[in-house]
Amino acid sequence: MDINFFSNLWSISKKSYDMEEKFWDERAEEFNSKDIEEKESRDFISILEFIEASKNNKFKNVLDIGCGTGFYSRKFSEISECVTAVDISENMLKYAKKNSKEKCRNNVKFVKKAWPDLSLGEFKWKEKFDLVFASMTPAVDSCEDLIKMIDCGTNLYFLSGFVERKDSLKNEISEIILGCHNDKPYGNKMYSALNILWNMGYYPKISYVDSDWSKSQPVDQFYKKSLLNFGRKKSLTEEDKVLIRDYIESKAVNGIVEEKVTSKVAWFCWKK
Repeated sequence: MDINFFSNLWSISKKSYDMEEKFWDERAEEFNSKDIEEKESRDFISILEFIEASKNNKFKNVLDIGCGTGFYSRKFSEISECVTAVDISENMLKYAKKNSKEKCRNNVKFVKKAWPDLSLGEFKWKEKFDLVFASMTPAVDSCEDLIKMIDCGTNLYFLSGFVERKDSLKNEISEIILGCHNDKPYGNKMYSALNILWNMGYYPKISYVDSDWSKSQPVDQFYKKSLLNFGRKKSLTEEDKVLIRDYIESKAVNGIVEEKVTSKVAWFCWKK
């Protein structure tokens, strides 16, 4: 089976970038919270070991695709001459810039752009970066996005994403609102990416990371997030909104709902 087969297998419906930016803008504060940062601190050490790098290694130019609030950009800035961080969300980048400034990292540049719309020629990024890094980001979400990621690098690449994820409350809301629950909410992204890389002559090193966690949120906060999430999948009616609200309130205890999540994440690392 050739690249076209896996490109078509990976393909998803075209996204509205305005809606995507709004969704991630609304979640920027959540992603910037200290508990997420502590978890990512542990992950960063494991990632360095996985890509066979260390704090004694010095990268020249690092590209962080879908940088979010900039945690990995800041960490790589400690062992790199220059880091370029790109994201679609204005709010994510505001936090990223603020956090970088507070950590006195003056070697990080931020770019607001949707990765599929970014021109390597315009930015002069073709074959510029000795590490191209894309961790848990929807920015790289097609064969074309993956090839662009490869084209801007000269040496080392890292890509990670969900292969399985189950959200106890969100899955049930999906049954109510969409009439079904997608057993593969993240599609065939990592499976397709792996096979596309093989077809291109790359043989990625692979690791799988299993995680379980739970998160408690006030009803209003979880309701707002649910509207943003399901609003990306369909145009929500007033009846849909009432059903979502009623379901969330039925699961609340003293105004708080708890979401339990189990996931499996794939890490890929390869060299050019």
